[in-house]
Amino acid sequence: MYFDPHDGSYGLDLRPAGELEAYDERARERRRRREPMSVAQRVRMVSQPRGGLLPSSAFERIPMGDGMALHPASAETVPPDIAGLFVDYMTRVAEGVDPRVAFRIPLLGARLVGRSPEAERLIRRIRGFDPGSVRAACLLLDFDRASRRGPGAWRPRPATPDGDTRWNLVRMVARSRVFLDRFGPAVWEGFTFEGGYTDLVTSGSGDFLTRDTMWDFKVSVARALRPEWTLQLLAYWRLGVHSAHGEYRSIRRLGFFNPRRDAAWLLDVARIDPDLVRWVDRELVGYPS
Repeated sequence: MYFDPHDGSYGLDLRPAGELEAYDERARERRRRREPMSVAQRVRMVSQPRGGLLPSSAFERIPMGDGMALHPASAETVPPDIAGLFVDYMTRVAEGVDPRVAFRIPLLGARLVGRSPEAERLIRRIRGFDPGSVRAACLLLDFDRASRRGPGAWRPRPATPDGDTRWNLVRMVARSRVFLDRFGPAVWEGFTFEGGYTDLVTSGSGDFLTRDTMWDFKVSVARALRPEWTLQLLAYWRLGVHSAHGEYRSIRRLGFFNPRRDAAWLLDVARIDPDLVRWVDRELVGYPS
């Protein structure tokens, strides 16, 4: 049975099954594009109990032991999201990734808001961790929002790091490199879930995978893991398992690293309540029973 939108009538659909399935898939894809829903957006729709569905206490906390303290985060002269992106992208640069690859999202954002010439000047100035490079990276990172949230949501913000802020940013990159030396190497940065997205979750990407662990970087003053972080990482794992990418089959642990707190958190996926896993699959992500 099909509905004809032109005259409001219903009729018998005699198309072959394969053609009907292809039509339904195209319709689902059009719906996904009209109504995008990221993993983070979907998780924010969930009302969790106190402590979260996957509490921070389920994870083992592992201090990394850097003896050099940071200046107070409250005094930093760049927005918190830019500080977090700096640590993420510049750690990749320090590990050998070309700056144009590491900063591809803010470069796209600059193009969307008509500021490509400015972004090109900034990317050429990123040569390391000298004051000029750090300043250029922070200014360029302000365009990241234009790519992720759309050009209509972008407004320029002050993003010039002072000396104490620069110390914090560079020190957190150093901590991240120590972390990667201990738990790495990364086998996939910016992982995605092609083949695993659903009508409920249409987009989303994570930070990086090591051989057997899915990791999320969180540059935060929080002392414990927040419920939305842990549920999001659990959803990432389930998306990965259902995706077309074989790399996820070897994932045995979920982990967080917070360079501001200089600590890692790890959880074996075998210890996660199977009922919670089924709920994430069916209710949160939307896989059929």
